[in-house]
Amino acid sequence: MPRAILYIDREKLIENARKLYQFTGKPLIAVVKADAYGVGAPQVTPILEELEEVSALAVACVEEGIELRKVGIKKKILVLGGVLKGEEKAFVEYSLTPVVSHREHLKALEGIDVPIQVKYDTGMGRLGFLEEFIQDQRVEGVLSHLSSPLDEDFSLLQIRRFEYLVKNHGRLPYIHIESSAGILYRVPYTTHIRVGLALYGEKPFQNYPIPLRKVLRLKARIISVKTLPAHFPVSYSRTYITDKPTRVGVVAFGYADGLMKSLSNKARLYYRGKPLRVLGNITMDMTMVDLTGVEANVGDWVEVVGEHQSFTDLAKLAGTIPYELMTNLSKRVYRHVV
Repeated sequence: MPRAILYIDREKLIENARKLYQFTGKPLIAVVKADAYGVGAPQVTPILEELEEVSALAVACVEEGIELRKVGIKKKILVLGGVLKGEEKAFVEYSLTPVVSHREHLKALEGIDVPIQVKYDTGMGRLGFLEEFIQDQRVEGVLSHLSSPLDEDFSLLQIRRFEYLVKNHGRLPYIHIESSAGILYRVPYTTHIRVGLALYGEKPFQNYPIPLRKVLRLKARIISVKTLPAHFPVSYSRTYITDKPTRVGVVAFGYADGLMKSLSNKARLYYRGKPLRVLGNITMDMTMVDLTGVEANVGDWVEVVGEHQSFTDLAKLAGTIPYELMTNLSKRVYRHVV
């Protein structure tokens, strides 16, 4: 029996994908890099594979693409992170589609007969060609990346820059710039949307135009309960000291599982809807919570993420973004599709 489980709701994942498709009218390139944002690529991708609304999947590197092929994924797989010398044969062997963003990527693919997609840097300052226009008979698609989707003026500037490049390329089967947040702009000339976070039920911003369903529930078990006397320290560095006799539970979930240490003395976990204060520093494998007045016992489950709080809620409290929390989920958190 695992001590921590991430439940993945199959029907809600499907519903989110279909809502994204209905809102934009465009098929999805589902981003499943970094183990599907920590959710679990082997669990998520077979579900997405079945959907007509999903045209392709996107990963960061060759190794992630190979992993998907080995679990039986047949749909197109884009490798967003370019091509390095020595990787080129894998693109043929595993039928992967490279996204090229540098001349060295094109050099690595010389003589290799694979369709390619070209990335242009319209304002992200990361991957992508700047002013150099790429002409190659293998090009089947072009893409760019919105750096600040909530900054309307700059996003519209990027979209205009990208439109100029798209016109130079002419009609292509794959043209994409819109992300989970970027769908807000309803870019008229693109063919696909490239989405990850929204698929998993996490809203990129408040007042999101699509009513997403919560796909994920994360639970962990209590492994110890005891009452500490007043003026007793809890956890490393004694950052919390009891002010009265306190019933303390130890939850088998720590920063090695994905609960960031910066949430120490801030976060709440939930037991049957009741909030439990995190007491003291979160440790590698365990987190202490206040069970005073709560009838929870050893072996019971507490909710880390689910009905009462999302990864986005915890991320705001931690001063980060939900992507970081989600991708921090460790392999010892069991993934279960329901």
